[in-house]
Amino acid sequence: MSKIICIGRQYGSGGREIGEKLARTLQIPCYDKLLIKKAAFESGMSEEFISKTEESPINSIQFLSGNPYADMAGIGNAFYSESQLAYDAEKRVIEEIGKKGDCVIIGRCASAILPKDEVLSVFIYADHEDRVRRVMNRNRLDERAAAHRIKHMDRMRKQFFDFYSDTQWGMPESYNIMLSSSALGMDICVNTIIKCLKEMEGRENE
Repeated sequence: MSKIICIGRQYGSGGREIGEKLARTLQIPCYDKLLIKKAAFESGMSEEFISKTEESPINSIQFLSGNPYADMAGIGNAFYSESQLAYDAEKRVIEEIGKKGDCVIIGRCASAILPKDEVLSVFIYADHEDRVRRVMNRNRLDERAAAHRIKHMDRMRKQFFDFYSDTQWGMPESYNIMLSSSALGMDICVNTIIKCLKEMEGRENE
């Protein structure tokens, strides 16, 4: 079994850091900013625009239609938004990455794009206080601004995931395992994911 680990995460939970440490430990590639760079190169769009497609594709559709209640069915094929083009570029890159084998992919709805039997899908969450503290330190924000940013980013990530997936962001049925970085810490999260990978590989070899 290829070691393809898709990591979803609450904003400020440390999910990216856990994914990066996991990749270093397993000595496999980690795709996050590199994925964005590849998708930008393929689509001809800016990396900044690609990186923001995880922040609400629905808003782009509503904007194009002029209708706050618009959906894809209502718009039909009249509009093919830049957000959709950016997502399609990301999807192609994710599919190409998946064919290459072992890797960690952070966010970008990767667990909904790749075949479920080929990935270990992980969701990282954390206590609100820990998330606020991390965002305050990382982004140099005060407590109120950090809390606002967390709420906004979680809402946008959920909207993006729910729009392109047939399951819901942050819900247990959407992932193989969910880990609290507050309760476990980064190292135990990494070790738990590795243990799950080994257990899955053991089942395949039975």
